[in-house]
This record gives sequence, C-alpha cells and structure tokens, in this order.
Amino acid sequence: MKKISLYCSLILIFAVCVSLNADAQSFVPSEQQIQQFKNLPLQEQQRLSKQMGFDISLLNDQNSNQNRSNNTEQEVDFITRKLNNEEIADSLSKQSIVEEDAAKLKPFGYDIFQNREEAVRSIANMPVPSNYIVGPGDSVKLQIFGKETGEFNLEVSGEGNINLPDLGPLEVSGISFQELKQLVKEKYEQQKIGVSAFVSMGQIRTIQIFLVGEVLKPGPLIVGGLSTITTALINSGGVNEIGSLRNIQLKRGGQTVATFDLYDLIVRGNTRNDARLEQGDVIFVPTAQNIVSIDGEVRRPAIYELTVEETVTDLVALAGGILPSGDAESLQLVRNIPGSGLTIFSVDTLSPLANEKSLISGDFLRVPSANLEFQNAILVNGAINVPSLVADNNISLADIITKQTLYSNTDLNYGLIVRKQRFANKTTVIQFKPAEILSGAHNILLTAYDEVIIFSRVAEDVVSGVESQIVEASLDTSQDEMQNEEEDFLQEFEKNRFTTNAFTKEPTTDFSRKALLAPLISRLKSEASEKHPVQLIEVNGQVNYPGIYPIAVQDNLQSVLNAAGGLTESAHLEAAEITSLTVENGKSNIIHRQINLISQMLMPYHQQVKLVSKDILSVSRIPQWFENNSVELKGEVVFPGTYQIASGETLSSVIARAGGLTDDATANAAVFSREELKQKERENIDKALDDLRQQLANNNLSSGQFSRTIDYDNATKVLDDLAEVEPLGRFVIDLPAIVSGNIAEDFTLKDGDVLLVPNITPAISIIGEVFVATTFRFDKKLSVNDYIELAGGVRDFGDASKLYIVKANGSVKIPDRDFWFAGTSEQLLQPGDTIVVPRNVTNYDNITLWQGITQIIYQSAVALAAVGSL
Repeated sequence: MKKISLYCSLILIFAVCVSLNADAQSFVPSEQQIQQFKNLPLQEQQRLSKQMGFDISLLNDQNSNQNRSNNTEQEVDFITRKLNNEEIADSLSKQSIVEEDAAKLKPFGYDIFQNREEAVRSIANMPVPSNYIVGPGDSVKLQIFGKETGEFNLEVSGEGNINLPDLGPLEVSGISFQELKQLVKEKYEQQKIGVSAFVSMGQIRTIQIFLVGEVLKPGPLIVGGLSTITTALINSGGVNEIGSLRNIQLKRGGQTVATFDLYDLIVRGNTRNDARLEQGDVIFVPTAQNIVSIDGEVRRPAIYELTVEETVTDLVALAGGILPSGDAESLQLVRNIPGSGLTIFSVDTLSPLANEKSLISGDFLRVPSANLEFQNAILVNGAINVPSLVADNNISLADIITKQTLYSNTDLNYGLIVRKQRFANKTTVIQFKPAEILSGAHNILLTAYDEVIIFSRVAEDVVSGVESQIVEASLDTSQDEMQNEEEDFLQEFEKNRFTTNAFTKEPTTDFSRKALLAPLISRLKSEASEKHPVQLIEVNGQVNYPGIYPIAVQDNLQSVLNAAGGLTESAHLEAAEITSLTVENGKSNIIHRQINLISQMLMPYHQQVKLVSKDILSVSRIPQWFENNSVELKGEVVFPGTYQIASGETLSSVIARAGGLTDDATANAAVFSREELKQKERENIDKALDDLRQQLANNNLSSGQFSRTIDYDNATKVLDDLAEVEPLGRFVIDLPAIVSGNIAEDFTLKDGDVLLVPNITPAISIIGEVFVATTFRFDKKLSVNDYIELAGGVRDFGDASKLYIVKANGSVKIPDRDFWFAGTSEQLLQPGDTIVVPRNVTNYDNITLWQGITQIIYQSAVALAAVGSL
C-alpha cells in the first residue's frame, strides 16, 4: 500500500508539472523529484515517463551534470617558488670548511620545489586507498541493482552521516573506505531483498594542515584529502635553505607519527614513509645538522645533507658514483677538527674502511682525476695510415711499417723512434730507414712509451706560431732562455701524448718535418744541462730540408743527410763545412772543418764523421750553378724579346745575339733600366718624402710679411701623390759606343735588366713652369728660348735661371745663358731632348722644402716623358 501511495504521489506531481508546461521537453524536475523518481524501479520509471509524456533522458542528463559538478575538486593552496640555487648554495657553503669551492656547487634536492605552474593535485579517477578515512565533506557514489536500480551521489554531512535511499541515515565518519563499502552492502542485503549495492568514492574533501619549522611559508595550508607529506611540501614552496630534507616530521595529536626522508624519494624513488595527511596534521621541518660537499670526478657534485650514520661510501653513492676518470683510491677529505685545526685525510673507496669513515658537518670531499696515461701504448705519428696509439703486444717496426700502411709520399730514408721510459730523464732517438724495414733488412723491437715518427718526402716545410720559434731558434739558446710560449707548448704536448687525447689528434700526413720535429726539439732543449749538452745539430745549405735535427744513436754523416732530406742537385759534393763550438779554459771557441762529402759517404758508416751537440753542417753550392737569369730587349732591335744570359755576359753580347739594332734605331736615346736601381730610387724617394714631411710639420708655422706660407693640406696631398710615383730605375748608357765596340762603355748584365731602343720622333719636349707643357717638332734653327716662347713663356712661378735640358740618353745639360737667345738648337738640342723649367721657390718661406718637392716632381716627370716619347 505504501508503494502504491508513492506511485500515486509521483503521478500527481509529474502530471501537475507537465500541465504547467506547454512543452513537455522543457520540463526539468527538481532534485528532490528526481531522487523520488529514481527510487522507483526502472520499469515503473519508464512506464511513468511514457504515461506523462516526458523524456527520461532529461533526468539522466541532469543527474550527469550534477555529478560532474560534484566531482569538481575543491581548490587547494599553492605557493609558486622561484628557486635560486646560487643563493641556497651560498647559504649552505657557509657550513663547509672549504666555503669558496662549496659555493660553486649545486645544492642537492631543492629542484623538486622549482617553479611550478599549478598545485600538485590528486589524479582524476585515481583509486582511493581502502584505508582512507571518510569524513564530512566527502561524497560517495551508490549504485543499486537487482529488483531495483538507481545511481545516487551521497554527501557526508557535517554530522558524519549519509542518507541511504529507502534506508535512511547511516553514520560513516571516522571509518575507512573499505569499511564503508562493506557496511552499505550489508545494509541493502539485510533490508532490501533482491537488491545489491555498490559503493565508490566521489569527491574527496579538502583538509587543513600546518607547516612549521624551516619551511618557505610557515602556517596553515589547504590540501586535498589524499595528499601526502610530499604534496604539502611542494604546494607550500618547500624547505628553506637551512631546513632539513632528510628529517621531515609528521605530527598528529602532539605525537610524531612519521619521519620522511626526501632523499628516499629523489634518489631511490621510495615513498614508503610519505605518509597521508589528515585534518589538523602538523609538518615540522627542523634545521639541517649535517651538511657536506663533494666535488671533482663524480657524476653529481653537489652540497648534500647526510644522516649521522652515513659514511664516505654513502656520500659517493648519493653523488652518483665516481666517474671513470676519477681516482677512487685517493679521495681527499678536508675537515676541521676542534682543537687540531684543518686536517686532510686520504680515503680509498675500494677499501672496506671507506664504509666506516663517517662524515661530519662541514666536511669537503674531493675526488681527484686519475692518471689516465696508457701504460702499454706506442704512439705513431706522421705519414703512415695506422691508429695514433697501438698496444705494446711485443710488436716491432715491421708490424707497423708495411706496404699497406705507408703512403706513397712517405720518405723511405728517414724515420725516428723517440724512446723515453715513463720516469726517465733523457730521451733516446733511434734513426732508421723505412725502406730497410719494408725489405726485411732491418727491424727494431718496440716498447711501451715509444713514439714512431714517419716523415713525408714532399711536405711543405713550413710552420707558424710557437712551433716556428722552436725550430728556427739558434742552437746556442739554452733551455733557461726558452720562452713561456714554448714551455707551455711542451707541457701541453707531453701531458697529452699517451692519453685518450691522442685519439682525436689531427692527422699529420701533410705536416712538414719542422712541425713533426718541433715537440722533440723542444724536449731535447729542456733536457740539456751542464753535464748533458743539447742533443741537436743544424743542417743548412744545399739540402732538401734545412733545419735543426736531433742527434740519433749511431749517428753519422749519411744519416744526418738523410734526416735533411738528402742533397739537392746543386750541392757541391767536394765542399762542405762543419762548424763546431768547443769550450777550452772556460772560453768558447768556434772551429771550422772542411770535409769532402764524396769521400765521407764512400766510407763505412762507423768511419764517417760524426756530428756532436750544436754542430752545424753547411753544404756548399756548385759555383755558377745554372740560374734562370734573363734580360729583355725592346724596340728597335732585329729580334726583340727575352734572352737568357750567362754569368758575366755583357750588353753588347746580347745585342749581337739579338741581331743588332735596326736602321731606325736611335741609339743615343736608348733607355736602360735595372731592378736594383728601381729599388734604390724608391728608397731615396721615400727617404726624401719622409724628410719633407718632417720639415713641413716643423716649419709650416713660420710666415713673413712679404712671403707666402705653404698650405699644409695641399702640400701633404702633393707628397702623398709623389709616394705613388713608380721609379724607372734608369741607367744612363752610351749605346752607340757600346755597339761600336768600345769595351770601356760596355758592362755586365744582371737578371731583370731591360733595354729599350726607340725610334725617336724628331721632337723637343718642354715641361715645368711654362704656360703649355707640350712637345714640338725639332727645328735646328730654333733656340732654347724659342721653344720656351712657343710654350707660352715662363710662368710667374718659373725660374728661368735654373733651366736645364735632359738629353735623350738620360744625361742632363745645363746650358750657358748665352745660348738661350743667341745660338741655335743645333749647338745644344737634339731630337728627343726635354727642356725643364723649374719652379721659383725664393718667394716661399720654406725654400728647401719646395726645392725638394720640385726636384722629385721634375725627376719623375722627365723619366715618364722620356719613356713615353720613345
């Protein structure tokens, strides 16, 4: 009867609601109506909804929306922390005995509190632990099925109850989630026949806890009901710079219920002691008591917090272990012992005692680098295709030097074994011929720390930088005078020779002898002393690779020549000299010995002359050895062109070889130029310009009332323009006399000489301070003054009293004034001559300066005019 009454009530309620709504689909029942409707069996729900004409899915959608709203997690507190590792390290380093080094390390463990964009929350739909304690603010989801079906979202009230459909209130606060499920299940099985219940957790409540001690933000904190110690620390910004990461205490009801070590989570991923929080819990972070530092060859050098029972082994494990490059047997522990002061201990982590070596606050542990030199390696360098390091497995040169490993450009007459045992003071150099190793005629057993150097026979023998300083320095330079750069070079080379750095060394197949020998030469210089002279000699002259070379065991003249690449084609085989330095009665003496190379090389090796420390072997050149010297003939010669000349050959000889002069040649106007004269002229012009610039700078300030001062800018521009003038290098000769056989006028030619024999146009040139500098047809009836008048006369700045004539052959003639107005050109001028009217500089203060300038100007102008008119 009760159920029938409920049905009638529901039908009446829904009928009224439907009648009040024109559109049945817009009907949305209240939550109470929905709960009453859903308490009906499913068949009755479907029948009633069909009878009333509304869509039952509206109720499901409404219920779904309600559930989604209820499942929204409540906001929790969150503090964003901008972590500054440097500041934390600086604070923690003050607790280290080696504060400066510790401040450079990173504090370990604080990165977990680094900048986060949002709080750490419970993952949606995560399973709720069975031991979760239900309380006010939680909600549970109830599903019933069987004779009756339905889904319900039940909230735990402030009194700790949930309202079970048809069964009424049930007190659940303080019981576990597992107990809640069992209790509801039993309730329905006992009171609702044919109905089963299933309970799941809905929304989790938030709780308030407290953080005290050495935390970033002490005080209350709202967290989710499933939060743990880690969740609370991360959401609150974490531990401050002096707080402990390893002794975090959870207090409940005044008692410590859990102690959490954050290192367990960070290092080992262990959350066993990361206890779940409850309402009113207190997280207490004490001050860190045992701060130590570890640096050097470990995977994670940092500042760590240790517990009182942890040892050196534990600290090394926290740091990720020792790197392969670290020395595990020689750790350095620095400690300040009260009453004793600063003390250093050596710790061997391979020893069981390391597990007993406890650490105290302030300790600094350094893991040094191990000695990474190979103990059984042989170094191979130069023009050979093998690894730079090979193992000493009882191998010999024949195992390394083969037809497959040598390059085609390898020097088969010169190779070196540089032998120096690990703790030896002196280096032994053994010279060999790769050709003899290939043929099997000779072989040498190699040992650890040997270096084999194979040379190229075609390499460009050049170096730069510090290597150039080493191989090009004088042999009398002692090791005391080695430059800092050379010392650094040798130290770096020696440090890396037998290490893994040799694997990355650049290939040296194209290196010069000097580049390959520079480290060895530097080492031999460093080993020299008053009892052990430097084991170096020098070879220069007609050899392929002049330079400094090490003295090898059983050295002789032939081996020295092989080291220098052999003799050149121009070497004089009967003339060589050995210069030796000897010391007698405390004074050094230089001794020169002449030797015959042919005779020496015909002797057996052991009878040949031997070179000793600082000897210099000079191989002479064959006198008058063929050189490609040439001269050039231009202009009016029968066969102009370039001619090779022999030593001592004269100009007349070459002209005769060229067929002599043509009929159109003007021999007296020939221009002969020489390279060395060009260089000399260039030097003279440059010196004159430098003197003039200095005079201009010193004297330009002086001025007179009736004189003109020199404009500094214009004068400087003139001097700059003159610096660009290309000297001609003209050598005045009397070609007609030379051609006619006058031996006194003939001379020997040099490489690069040029003879230009012109066909002179019958003309006279006039340059300088005239109105129109030009060239006129030669007229023997005209005088010098006539030509000046034809050029417009002398300008105001011209000085007719210093007029001179440059003859066609380059000589200069200063005419007598009587010839200017009387006399004819036939007496003074000839075709090809140039009249020069210089500037009058007497109206300037700096007369010497302008005289110098005008001299250079007119010399250059005359030279160019002479060549240009030919």
